[in-house]
Amino acid sequence: MQYSKKAVAKLSDESKNAAKNGDKKRKKLRFQLDHSAKFYPIMSTKKAQSLFRISALMKEDVDRDKLQIALNEVLPRFEAYSVRLKKGYAWHFFEHNDAPCKVFDEGALLKPIDPDETNGYWFRVSAAGNKIILEIFHALADGNGALAFLKSIVKRYREVCGFTVEDDGVIDWQSEPVSEETEDGFEKNYKPISLGQMNLKALAGKVPHRIKGTLSKDGYEVSEGVVEAKDVLKRAKEIGVSFTAYVAGVLAYSIEKTCANKVPIAVMIPVNLRTLYPSRTMRNFVTFVRIILAPSEFKSIETCAKETQRQLKIQTAKDKLDAFISTTVKAQKNWILKIVPLFLKTAIL
Repeated sequence: MQYSKKAVAKLSDESKNAAKNGDKKRKKLRFQLDHSAKFYPIMSTKKAQSLFRISALMKEDVDRDKLQIALNEVLPRFEAYSVRLKKGYAWHFFEHNDAPCKVFDEGALLKPIDPDETNGYWFRVSAAGNKIILEIFHALADGNGALAFLKSIVKRYREVCGFTVEDDGVIDWQSEPVSEETEDGFEKNYKPISLGQMNLKALAGKVPHRIKGTLSKDGYEVSEGVVEAKDVLKRAKEIGVSFTAYVAGVLAYSIEKTCANKVPIAVMIPVNLRTLYPSRTMRNFVTFVRIILAPSEFKSIETCAKETQRQLKIQTAKDKLDAFISTTVKAQKNWILKIVPLFLKTAIL
């Protein structure tokens, strides 16, 4: 079934009205940033924000009007993203946002989000050719939550285009929001510890090797390569490591080859904590494991990958992650951080 332009316009109006009516029925949501997100707004500037991008490729060019319909209908279902960022006394917080949310044309890669342009939303949905793009501020979500959001938008877009789409784990835009989706996974899985048990040194880490060079202008530059995932996985299995460990090993090995001096290389690997702890949150629930590879380990890609696998196994052990979560939450519960006003935190950091 295909929609005429007149039908699309009618659907667009109906989707906007449905979104507004849904917002009226919902209480005014307001919640604190999760424990891994609190410092993102403090450390962000107009030119440097912690953004990331994911995208989906269609078989045909994207119809922006139909994508707008899909976004209007899907957004109210995702309460964790239907928010604006506000300043509190000690920390930022999120407040429900029912302003219109528009689809943009693709701009510069990861162009900083201007809330005046997005009506206060801290994500941006764009269309370019056959690509649907979601760029999102890390204070809102990690990759797992953002992917769920994009999949729902794409599914609804395909339905508006007249296609039948299998659910297969995609969140239905007509389903009711679940309170657990806006929970703080860190707070939920926090186990109280004493000050003496806190491992603040592990949170800070050491200053890694920095790749030299300066971009000629503001923004980002991308080096893109395409490879068959099945081929990478096959090679990883041949040497007895995971897909993640192999890719990280290749990255570290490549960086080391550009270094004039033989120095340790640090690679940060994200770990989805939802696989180890009970949580349905659509917000941040991820940690970054710091892998340190010494010069002696750069004999080959295989040795880099195997050492990465060894360190990953140690650092993602349940007791290590328990300690990380407890230290993260305990540190932010410190009375000093509670009484230091937000403007001072911003000035210091």
